[in-house]
Amino acid sequence: MPPTKANNTRGIVSLDPANPIQEEIKPLIADILRTKYCIQGSVFLVEGIDLVTVGGERGRGGKMIRLLLGDGELVIQGFVRGVMHWVVEGGKVFEGGYVRLDKFDLVEVEGEGEGEGEGGKEGVLVIGDLKGVGWDEGYLGVLRGEGREVKDVGGLVRREGEGRKLFGLERRAREMEERKRREREEEERRREEEEEQRRREEEKKEEEDKVVERDRQAVEREREEEEKKEEDEDYISESDYDDEGFERMVISTERATQRRAMAAAHTSTTINNLTTPQRPPPFKQQPIQHPQVLLPPPSRKILTPKTPQPRPPVKIQENTTPKSLPWQANDPTRPLKLTPLSQIPYLPYKQNWMINALVVVTQLGETEPCPYPPYVQRQARVIDQSTAHKHIHLTVFLEPDDFEPKLGEVYLLLGVKNHKFDGGSLKKYASDKPKWGGRWWVEGRGLGWCKGMVEELENWWAVEQQGGGGDFGDEG
Repeated sequence: MPPTKANNTRGIVSLDPANPIQEEIKPLIADILRTKYCIQGSVFLVEGIDLVTVGGERGRGGKMIRLLLGDGELVIQGFVRGVMHWVVEGGKVFEGGYVRLDKFDLVEVEGEGEGEGEGGKEGVLVIGDLKGVGWDEGYLGVLRGEGREVKDVGGLVRREGEGRKLFGLERRAREMEERKRREREEEERRREEEEEQRRREEEKKEEEDKVVERDRQAVEREREEEEKKEEDEDYISESDYDDEGFERMVISTERATQRRAMAAAHTSTTINNLTTPQRPPPFKQQPIQHPQVLLPPPSRKILTPKTPQPRPPVKIQENTTPKSLPWQANDPTRPLKLTPLSQIPYLPYKQNWMINALVVVTQLGETEPCPYPPYVQRQARVIDQSTAHKHIHLTVFLEPDDFEPKLGEVYLLLGVKNHKFDGGSLKKYASDKPKWGGRWWVEGRGLGWCKGMVEELENWWAVEQQGGGGDFGDEG
């Protein structure tokens, strides 16, 4: 890969002559890796393009496009989101061309080998929006000298309707389109086969239902024929009757005697029931026994009405305002609960536990960008008697431009929160702005309730500096 040269703007061509890109080409990768802050609209040189197909289930795979972007000093990987693949596939982004990243973020991934970061991590860019803005004639000349196919930049300014030759990435884009077309045809053929298989299964099921219905109808017909046959067996023909239409039945003498005896017995029983009908026994109601309840004798006490007693007068409190808690930073002129800096790692919560602290400001940095809202911060170092051998890291997100304490002076920090960084540090977030409208960092000399502590801390710091104990400039 040909190396790029910093601050070399000769041979750089802009697509829009009215907006040249020479002034926008700056070494930005080092600052992005250091601050984790991505400046939208940055311009980079495309030094390499890789198209990778990722396999998926049932033959449905995806693709990934990786760009190698340079700024003249460093090179970083950039992965293009799927919604912007058409820009690369259409040949608008090519090796040796410049692109403007209007939307991108920095993420850390595990490197293939041992990287410079912790655990072999390296930073890559995730690109959400990009467009081509020009190219480098010198870089394209180096690629041609190596025998590589390069972008025909003349085609970018040709008139509409003229043909143009396909080079490098454009040819690969056409190949990808052809492969997509074949995949769509294969998917359509597979869908048609599935439809045909489903249709055959439905026809087979219909045939089975017809066979079952025919068997059911055959069973019904057999049952009807059996019932009809039984009815025919129970039918009595006219040959079983005599000429006068009566049935001829042969009854023996013994059978006739038995029938006469049974008829006489039945007749006598019926007559007795009609002459002497039996009455049901009379119903006797049982007496209900109730439990005996003994009532107390009537009271002879005479009740007299009570005289209403007057209520005591209500005492009106002069001051009903609730007293603020000692650790709440509502009023710096009243006594507050102070926390030594040495107790930061041992607070009830490792992070975001709000405290008030009386400290000496020893170091103060400049405002710098940060990846968190409000995207600007200022760092400082503070100390007290409990941390004589270590300065505590303080990061200010709330109005960092206005945070300008004097070095070596004692200040009261109100409503700062602890953090696990550097073994125990303090942070002042933008969301923790004081409700009373004042400053959250107050000079200790103006507070009467902690005058003794302020003088003691000032004297201690003066002794530390005279003895050389206050030089912590090399501490991280």
